[in-house]
Amino acid sequence: MFKKERNNEVHAVIMEEITAVENCMRSFENFIRAASSRVTDDDTLKMLCDDVCKKEDVADKTLRKMIDSLVGTSFLPSSREDLIAIASSCDKVANKCEYVTLMAVHQHFRFPEELAESLLKIITITHKQFDKLEESISMLFAKFNNMLKDHAILDEVRALETEVDVIEQALYERIFQMDMDLAHQMQLSNYVEALCDIADIIEDIADKIQIMLVTRKN
Repeated sequence: MFKKERNNEVHAVIMEEITAVENCMRSFENFIRAASSRVTDDDTLKMLCDDVCKKEDVADKTLRKMIDSLVGTSFLPSSREDLIAIASSCDKVANKCEYVTLMAVHQHFRFPEELAESLLKIITITHKQFDKLEESISMLFAKFNNMLKDHAILDEVRALETEVDVIEQALYERIFQMDMDLAHQMQLSNYVEALCDIADIIEDIADKIQIMLVTRKN
């Protein structure tokens, strides 16, 4: 299913899109790091936000390029739909990064410095999770039969999401014990939730891949 020469172009383009999303995530990490420091001014945050938005735009364009690349391939219609669903879901990661940065800039929001370590740990785990996802998507093209027999790598993606869940719950406990009014506590918890949504999106993509594999087993 993923072996013909014309399909190699699809493999290359979908990996190009994943790289674009990964670049957006790295810019997002720079933004969160800066937004967790009291010395960062609004102009710097705006510049970092603009960088995230530019990277998100690149991810959008490579998604459309990937969809166009499916024309003339030997993929069955159902396989094309699955690949588009996986690529579109990857793009949601970049969309979420853009959303959080824009909201933070418009609201002149800063993360408390005492939470910075936990927030950056979430991003580090999410990077690892996305790396595993990238590897699993590449295997769909390079080692599809192996993936049919053993897709344990998808369980690794889910395990990393669980690690994020643990940190997320601990952050909520800390936030609602902090000396600030309820409105600010709710605002901060909403940002944490949005940040952790990225891990959930990646886990959902892993589920899509597993469904794709299960429906193609004999």
